[in-house]
Amino acid sequence: MTYIALAYLHELYDGYRQPIRLAGQELLLLQEEGRLLLLSNRCPHRQAPLTQAYIANGVLRCSQHGIEFSLRTGRPVNDTGCAPLQFLPLIYEANTVGVEMSP
Repeated sequence: MTYIALAYLHELYDGYRQPIRLAGQELLLLQEEGRLLLLSNRCPHRQAPLTQAYIANGVLRCSQHGIEFSLRTGRPVNDTGCAPLQFLPLIYEANTVGVEMSP
């Protein structure tokens, strides 16, 4: 496994959002309420990008379809037929945060 740094820790703050393309995947690194998350940058409902999603009180709301997801669990709040958000594990190394990828 190879460590790939995504951001320096000193650059992060609540409201931080950074779209990332990694190994053919569209991802979104965001920080909300002191919690750093890496998730698929596509709404599970109809694959709309989540870069412009509205976030408040631990809930992410898709800007295209209005489906809301808990940032704690990833589960939809207002649409039980929708799949949950897909989170990826983050790794902290020195003064960076990143992911491990297979070569």
